[in-house]
Amino acid sequence: MAKAHRYFIGAGCLLMVFGAVIFALLVRGLSAPSLPREMVLSLRLAGPIAEVTADDPLAELVGDQATSLRKLREALVKAADDDRIQGIRLRVDSIGGGFATAQELRSLITRVGAAGKWTAAYMDTAGEFSSGNLVYYVASACDEVVMNPQGDLNLIGLSAASPFVRGTFDKLDIRAEFPGRGDYKTARFMYTQKDFTPAHREMTGWLLDSIMSQMVQDIADSRGLQTEEIRSLIDQAPFIGENSVEVGLVDRMKDWTEFVDGLEEKHTAAKVVSVRSYLKRGSKAKRGPKIAVVTAVGTILRGASGESFNPLFGGPIMGSDTIARAFRNVRKAKGVEAVVFRVDSPGGSAVASEIIRQEMVRTAEEIPVVVSMSNVAASGGYWISCGAQRIVADPGTITGSIGVYGGHFNTSGFYENKLGVTFGRMDRGFNASIYGELEDWTDEQRAVIDRMLDRIYDDFVERVAAARNMAPEAVDAIGRGRVFTGVQALENGLVDVVGGFDEALMEAKKLADIDLASGVQLVEYPRILPWWQRMAKNRSGDSAAVLKRLEALEEWLATGTITTPGVVWMPPIQIE
Repeated sequence: MAKAHRYFIGAGCLLMVFGAVIFALLVRGLSAPSLPREMVLSLRLAGPIAEVTADDPLAELVGDQATSLRKLREALVKAADDDRIQGIRLRVDSIGGGFATAQELRSLITRVGAAGKWTAAYMDTAGEFSSGNLVYYVASACDEVVMNPQGDLNLIGLSAASPFVRGTFDKLDIRAEFPGRGDYKTARFMYTQKDFTPAHREMTGWLLDSIMSQMVQDIADSRGLQTEEIRSLIDQAPFIGENSVEVGLVDRMKDWTEFVDGLEEKHTAAKVVSVRSYLKRGSKAKRGPKIAVVTAVGTILRGASGESFNPLFGGPIMGSDTIARAFRNVRKAKGVEAVVFRVDSPGGSAVASEIIRQEMVRTAEEIPVVVSMSNVAASGGYWISCGAQRIVADPGTITGSIGVYGGHFNTSGFYENKLGVTFGRMDRGFNASIYGELEDWTDEQRAVIDRMLDRIYDDFVERVAAARNMAPEAVDAIGRGRVFTGVQALENGLVDVVGGFDEALMEAKKLADIDLASGVQLVEYPRILPWWQRMAKNRSGDSAAVLKRLEALEEWLATGTITTPGVVWMPPIQIE
């Protein structure tokens, strides 16, 4: 009886969910009022900006629909050519994501301004006892930058931090052994070192220099200052309140209400329209050639895409099964003339990377494939990218990291000396415990691991060499784990074009012989389901995900096993 009762309640909940969804669809389907003849497009940037989000009418109905980078791009590109749009009102609270995301947003805002429309940005503050680099970087693309009188301008320059857990392992009596190919394949040093190695420091330095130069140049161009002046101001920052106006980085100090009222007084005829309303009410039936957009985000692992339950390496997972299936579906689809493969990944499993690359190459044999690199496309992220007809990277994209590492932890000292746990073990097979975590490798086992790493690295180099029309020796010379920005990758022959998604789309049009001025239909792969569809598909709702996460955590706590993210993975460099 209790079980039947639970089923009854569960069915009732599902009916309520589906009822709400149907209602939302009906509401959305009602004829919306037409857009006014004069408009101000209002944008607010707050928190993480996902590459793409599910089209969720229920979330839209309750006002909880996150605006993705893809939607922001669509709105701003459209606004640049829309005579009804008089200007852009931008509020920047925070920018979640990498430098390349901020760079693409900035480029889109600049594009609107270049079309003869005014642009104005408001910030409560650019960092509150924290870095405000990205907030100000995006805001500075506007003609006018306004900040709350209580705010501060923390344009303080870039800092790169890499975690090292060798000291923790020493305290826990855990030994880490992680051989790799190349001094610049630095992800493994997180386990084996306590600070930057000379190669790690050198590489981090050239990344910082490249990104810093890009940021300084862009801000200088927008503010009408010299790059030397911007660098000097960065060294003087943070600027407190009115100081930011005095040094020429902010135009006025006003609160939000004063900022809005001022714009309304200047542009009395224009009505404020949100990005969501602009796209929904102003959208027409999409026509023109079809271009597929395959979006791949996260650490590359075998299986389905999703979220990692690993407490150390959490975040989105790019599942090889999911992305490979997306490419197969693209090939089956009717009328698709080209593919933009949008990649944002630090790498992961070599096997999973190769599975994705194989399907991408098969697709490229039938229709053009252009890779568009977002914030990161390094190590395995570059592996899955090579083989496309064109590779386009943002100037600030982190890419390269052609290299491999692998290893294991010896946790026997931790169990015995810290917990008093000992293990009895019996093996059948000389290398039965080669992947275990209770003893060091023998010399013979190290030789086996070395051969495996050599094979993976040689395969990586050969695939890049063939795809980029380079000699393997040339690839090795820029390989060995070296990481570059998009600008540096272009100089080293690893990408073809520096630019964002729009530039990649133009390259796809060229290769498919599509008129560059014509509109296209963008078809998303794989499809992202809204939460209510995921719940219905799962039938057990979010509780199943929570239970899975708890079970995974329980397993790790019980076994003491620390699982690394993969063998073609870039170092976790956080640049702020």
